[in-house]
Amino acid sequence: MPAERWRLPAGRQRLVFAGWAFLSAGSQPLLFVVPGLETVVFHLVWISMAILYGLQGWSARRTAVVLTLVTLVTGAALGEFVAGGHAAWDELAEVPLMGLVFLAMVWHVRRRAAALAEVQSLAARERRAQEVKELFVRTCSHEMRTPITVARCYAEMVRDELPGPRGKDDLDVVLDELDKLSRLSGRLLVLADAHRPAGFDWGPVDLGALLRRTVQRWRPASERDWLLDAPSVVVEGDESRLEAALDALVENAVKFTAEGDAITLRCATAPDGAVVEVEDTGIGFARSRDGDGDGRDKGGPARSSGRPGTGLGLAIVRAVVEGHGGTLTVVPGRRDGALLRMELPLLPPVAGPGSQAG
Repeated sequence: MPAERWRLPAGRQRLVFAGWAFLSAGSQPLLFVVPGLETVVFHLVWISMAILYGLQGWSARRTAVVLTLVTLVTGAALGEFVAGGHAAWDELAEVPLMGLVFLAMVWHVRRRAAALAEVQSLAARERRAQEVKELFVRTCSHEMRTPITVARCYAEMVRDELPGPRGKDDLDVVLDELDKLSRLSGRLLVLADAHRPAGFDWGPVDLGALLRRTVQRWRPASERDWLLDAPSVVVEGDESRLEAALDALVENAVKFTAEGDAITLRCATAPDGAVVEVEDTGIGFARSRDGDGDGRDKGGPARSSGRPGTGLGLAIVRAVVEGHGGTLTVVPGRRDGALLRMELPLLPPVAGPGSQAG
């Protein structure tokens, strides 16, 4: 629990300290009024001082002053108590021993406070670095779009004016590379914004309808055996980001399959939410070089479309899914093909759109 949640205001801290000092000083005469309670009274003063120090966190000067006064007051009272014949003189050893115990507690509390401050400082620096990185990615993605668009327009204009096919083929390569840059800038922007659940456009999303639209878009462009199991499953989420994540999974499946392979999209309810799976019969992860999905071993043209990836596909999916409070799993133990599973909660995470979700 953060210190700000339980720490009293400065005025109340002073009032509590004054009350403790008054009660501690006033309890010392009890040593003589009720001689059988000398141990209880003595130790209650030291224990209450340790508790108060842990709650208020005194400065080194106040700690030294309070420790000195408590040592003198309790030592004098206990000395008078022993001199009156109520206890043996070795009881006075309690005073320096309790002082040493209190100093050990102070050392431990200060070490813990210093470690906590260091952790908070590291977390703040990490947060600032993450914010700078996200700002850089978003800025670069936005700034790349205009020059890419302008370059593509000029390349198309030059290609249309060339008389022979040779130059047009070269410009087709240029246009294809510009399209890749455009897709890359868009993916970078999605990846940067996927880590900001507070900026999500939350609402009910029918995962079954989303899967059906995805297959409808991809079927004409990919000669695969498309299988669909998409009942109506509604979750709370950002439909555009979930669609981008699903497109990345489908693109990954298309990229590492060939004609005749099957790609299956399915969704279902789960005890804590919903499950979306994309399964293919391509080269799988068993022969992967780096296991990140976009870097799977191509395995030759017979088992893959051969199109290189940017390496951002599963990173985008993972960021989107985690932004929804879910998890992305690559199902292990498969010899052929790949199965990737998105597990999504029915409601958005508390740290996300808290006020909107109610």
